[in-house]
Amino acid sequence: MKRTWEYILSIIGVSIAAVFLIVTIISAVYLNSIDLKEMVDYSLMTDSQEFSSSEIDMSVKFFMGLLWVGIISLFIALAGGLIAIFLLKGGKAKGAGILLIITGILTIFHVWPLIFFIIPGIMCLVRKPREMVEVIE
Repeated sequence: MKRTWEYILSIIGVSIAAVFLIVTIISAVYLNSIDLKEMVDYSLMTDSQEFSSSEIDMSVKFFMGLLWVGIISLFIALAGGLIAIFLLKGGKAKGAGILLIITGILTIFHVWPLIFFIIPGIMCLVRKPREMVEVIE
């Protein structure tokens, strides 16, 4: 059975995950290269004194942690999506569908790859091959 739509949607999901991964890595490297804590300290000192230094440090670390969770999630999405594409090409639609759904769940922080992995995963599991009917004349 041809599974063209599943294949195309999986490729789109992997492509979007790759673009998101590149952008997230670039932003993480950029934020590590600048001294973000001092910039936030300076901007808050000029505006108001509502936040302490420890709160600022904790929020910067939390944000960097979220970036790293996003990077790990996108690496998993990239690997899972590529493996699922090769499984689809090999004719193992059920295994590819399960892997796509698991990959979609693991990319919960990124909506677009999630959509482009869950939909073809469900399609792989739901669509059944057409049975050949013999016509007796």
